[in-house]
Order: sequence, then C-alpha cells, then structure tokens
Amino acid sequence: MFSNFKERIISAIAPDLPPLPGNSERAIGAGSGHHHNSTHQRLRFAASGGQPMPDKFPYARPPFLQLLTQDELRASADHNVRPIIVPRDINLLPWGTGYAECVNSGKSEWNEDQGAFCRQVLSDPEHKHPDLPYTYFGIFDGHAGYGAALAASHQFHHILHEKLVDCLELLLPRDADATNSGGDRNKLNPTFPHPIYFQRRVTKDELIIGALESAFFNMDSLIAQDSDRYRDAGGCTACVSLFIDGKMYVANAGDSRAVLCQRRATPERPQANTDSGIEPDPLEASCYPVPFSADHTPETERERLLNVARLKPHLMGKHYVAMEYAKRPHIKDMGQRILCRQGTMRGWTYKTLTMEDLCMPVVNGEGKRSRLLGTLGVTRGFGDHELLAINTGIQIKPFLTPHPDVKQRDLTQVVSIPDEDNRDGDYGVLVMATDGLWDVSENDAVSRTVFQTLSKYPTEKHRYTMVAQELVARARGKINDSGHWRLADSKAAATVDDISVIVIPVCQYYKEHVEWTQNYKRDLEHRRRQAQANMAQEAVNVLNGVFAEEAHVVEEEEEGEVVVHEARISHIQTEVPRRVDGTLEETLVVELTPSLEHVHIQNADSAVESRKENVNDKDKEASTTRQQKGRKGKGKH
Repeated sequence: MFSNFKERIISAIAPDLPPLPGNSERAIGAGSGHHHNSTHQRLRFAASGGQPMPDKFPYARPPFLQLLTQDELRASADHNVRPIIVPRDINLLPWGTGYAECVNSGKSEWNEDQGAFCRQVLSDPEHKHPDLPYTYFGIFDGHAGYGAALAASHQFHHILHEKLVDCLELLLPRDADATNSGGDRNKLNPTFPHPIYFQRRVTKDELIIGALESAFFNMDSLIAQDSDRYRDAGGCTACVSLFIDGKMYVANAGDSRAVLCQRRATPERPQANTDSGIEPDPLEASCYPVPFSADHTPETERERLLNVARLKPHLMGKHYVAMEYAKRPHIKDMGQRILCRQGTMRGWTYKTLTMEDLCMPVVNGEGKRSRLLGTLGVTRGFGDHELLAINTGIQIKPFLTPHPDVKQRDLTQVVSIPDEDNRDGDYGVLVMATDGLWDVSENDAVSRTVFQTLSKYPTEKHRYTMVAQELVARARGKINDSGHWRLADSKAAATVDDISVIVIPVCQYYKEHVEWTQNYKRDLEHRRRQAQANMAQEAVNVLNGVFAEEAHVVEEEEEGEVVVHEARISHIQTEVPRRVDGTLEETLVVELTPSLEHVHIQNADSAVESRKENVNDKDKEASTTRQQKGRKGKGKH
C-alpha cells in the first residue's frame, strides 16, 4: 500500500518519469528504432494466460555506475533532461577507462543499452604455468526491450571465460627451454590437448578468435532457451573487446561500433590557406581513426540476406522476393522491363515484371533506413527469436546470425618512442559506442574530439571519463525552445536514441602487460633456480645416503673382523701350551698371517687399512715372540 502511494506521489511530481519495470508492465510495442513491431510479444503474453512472464534479471544500469536506488534509476531515464551519467568512482574501471551514457528522447521507456566489463585470470590447476590475466569490455544495444542486452551484460563474460578455459593449456605461457627439450612431454595433463596431439597446428590467435565466436553463438542459444521461462528479451547488438597476452581483440555483431583513435607523433605542418588566411589546427590534422568493426545492417549485408532467401525460398513464404530492383515496382509497370539483380549478383540485368515482383523485397530502403523484411534494422546480434515481420508474421530469426566479425592487434609490435610522449597516439584510444553516437558522429570527428579533450586534461586521472562525457554531450546536443534536440555546432537534428560510450586507453593496458611480463620472467627464473636447488639437494641427499650406508657396512666389517681376530688369537694362545712339537707351532703361525693379509687386501678404506696394518704388525710381533720362545724351549731341551 505504501508502495502504491509512493508511486502516485512521484507521478504527480514528475509525470514524465516512467515507473520501474518491477512495479508495472513494460509497454507493448516500445522499441529503439531497430524495428517498431511487437507482435511476438503480444502472442507470448496471450499464450501465458494473460499473466506476463517474469524478467530473468531485474532492470538496472551497469553496476559500475552505482545507481542503487529507484529514484536514481528514474532520474537517469528522464527523457526531458536526458542527463549524462558517468561513474561516481572512476577506480571501478581499470586503467582509468571512461564511460558515459544518456537515455533516448522518448523512443522507449528505459535506456536499453548496457555496458559491462570483467577482469579474470586463467590459472593452471596443476600450477605448472603462471597465471594469465585478461580484461573484457562489452557494450550491448537492446531493441524491443532491455532483456537481451541485460542478459548479455550479466552472462556473456562467464561464457567467454569457459571458452578460454577449454584451451587453457595452449594459452598459458610456457617455459621455452623446457618445451624444446621435451622434458615435460611425458608429464602432460591428458585433460588438456597439447599442440603435438593436433592434426593441424593452430595459433593462439585462432584459439582466442574461436573462443569469442563460439561465445557469441552460445549466448544467443542461452537467450533462446530462456524464452520458455522468462519474458521475451527482445534482441540486442554486441560489441566486445578482449585484452589478453599483449593483444587486443574486438568482436562485433550489429551496428554498434569500435574505432581506434590514433595520432601521429610528429605531424607535418599543413600549409595555410592563403586565400582565407586560416591556418589548420595541427592537432586536428594529426588525428586519424582506424575502424575495428563493421556495421551489420540490411544495407551492408544485402548480398548475404538475398543469398539466404534465394537458397531457402520457404523462409519468405509468398510475401517476399529475393530480388533487388533499381526502383520499387508497381502494378502499373506490369509487363514492362525493369532493372534488377538477384542474390549475390554484382551486376545488373533486365527482366519483365510479374506478379511475384510486386511482393516486398527481402531488403528494402537504403542506408540507416534499410529494413530486413520491412521490420528490423540490424542483421546480426543476440535474441529476436520470437520476432515476427510486420503484417506478414514471417519469422525474422532465420535471416539473423550471432556470428561476429573479429579483428585483432598485436600491441607488442607497436613502436612508441618515450621521448615523444605519444603513447595515447601510438597505441591508440579505443572508443566503443552504440549507434546513438555513430548516427550523428563520423569516425574522424570522434577521433578529433578524443585528442582535443585529452589535450585539455593532460594529467587528470579522470581524463578518459571526460572524453566519454564530451562524446555523449555532442551526440545528444541541446534542446531548443520547440522541445527538439539539435546538435550544438550545426543545428542539425541530434540523435534521439540511447547513447553509451566506453573510452579505453590501450597504452595503459600495455603498461600493465609489460609489468606482468617482467613479473612472469622473474617468477620463471625463480622457479628455475628453485628447481636447480632442489635437484642439487636431492643429489646431496643421495650421496649422503650412499656414504652412510658404506660407512655402516665398513663399521660392521670392522667389528666382525676384530671379533674374529681376537677369537683366533685367544684360540692360538689356548692351543700353544698344548703343542709340544715345534712344527705344529710354525704351521699355526703361517696360517694366521695370510688370513690377516687377505683381509687387508679386500678393504678399500684407508682408515681401515691403517688399523689392519697395526693389527698385522702386532700379530707379527706376537708370532715372532712365540717363535722365539719356541726356539728357546727347544734349545733347552
């Protein structure tokens, strides 16, 4: 009851602010301009007995914005003010990355864009290799609802991590010496395949690109599986970047865009225009953009869509035709020749118009106004599994694909001279944004804005956040007295769509990668030294064990020898008085000496030898004394 009363108070104070999705149903038919029909939503509501299904994830803005209360969410969705939202704590994003967003001017109740980032580590379960960190950023532009974009922002990084773990053993850094020597080949973990087990050698780039592509397909399949349990999520585009192992990968499906803004270190000073007397700005002349994605729209993918329709005509029913005409055919042109082309044809030809040619083309319109089956303005992305074409009820999903285009850049090959202080220009600043920015901003203009803003804030920690805020502000424009949003510089119409921008300083990642590489080398050297020390200690332990065993054996031999020697001496001493014949006494003396000499020869230890020699000397003296006594006894007789 108190909640309902609070809603009425807020509606009376700010009637333009929409109610939260959890408290009221989402408006049927709200879209972002990609398509304007929600027949599939109405069918699903009707099939559920009039009770709408719940959302899988409650509506929220990206967590790093820290919009935690309902009032803050409503304020961020004010279509009259269109506030620019930036993170409260810039430390939540790595490397000082900038982010800014603003809601549309009334096309949909809520901002259907979503942003995400994640920092993860690939760890070896056996701890044979050092951990490999990576960072991921994603931006998702929803249409026909916020569900697909919200699901992708919550789940895509988990799917990507699983795909990277699948090829973990091949991605982790290895000790080149140990690998080349083949010492670890017999100790490989059978759970992870080694390159020697592959029928075809693959590179790390191919594995990472494959992980990104398969993650896109799995994310789309997950949204399809959830369609039976949760409210229709609509669809969304996806543009993600992955920073791993000193490289940057950008994957895109849809009309969101990623542009690497760069600047020359020592630009040539342009010649002044003598007629106007205006000297060009050297900063503006030195900036240039490098596209890292391509827009996937019915206009850019016309050839692929027409080819799908030509190969599978049953997907069109009898409502569409897989042809492209130089002009839209009318019934009055029946029987006349018209310029056209079919499927993947690059040239044009003539044909005579028939009734089939009067059907709507699979792709109609041009540029940003081009539509697939007259309904959808994008041709790649997640979701749209329940989307039906306007007026015909034909499913659009068979023409859509989540397959992304992936581009990569090896940052270790970038040449940057420290004296020039041009790290942002050499490594570049990656700008990822939804089509709300690119609809009214060219790549060149965005690149100039980036470096102009960075030059104003050369040392501030939040400089990249200021870049993102400036880009959003220029694309949003200002509202005039008539209530229309206009660009500040040209008075042209500003964007009416949601705008979300991520500004990533690539050089900051590379500094982190260099530091990780140094730590990795130190760790590797420490492991080598530790292994050598362990081997040396094991060798010492083995030798000590051998020596101890030999000493024990020698000691036993010495003890046994002394006992035998004493026993023999006592035996002789007891026998001598009984012997009267001198011959027998001499025989005893002769037998005793060789036995002691034989023991002396078989013992290798010097200490034992000396002891035995002493014993031999004593024995000889004793035997000599006995002989002398015997001779004296004989003489007496």
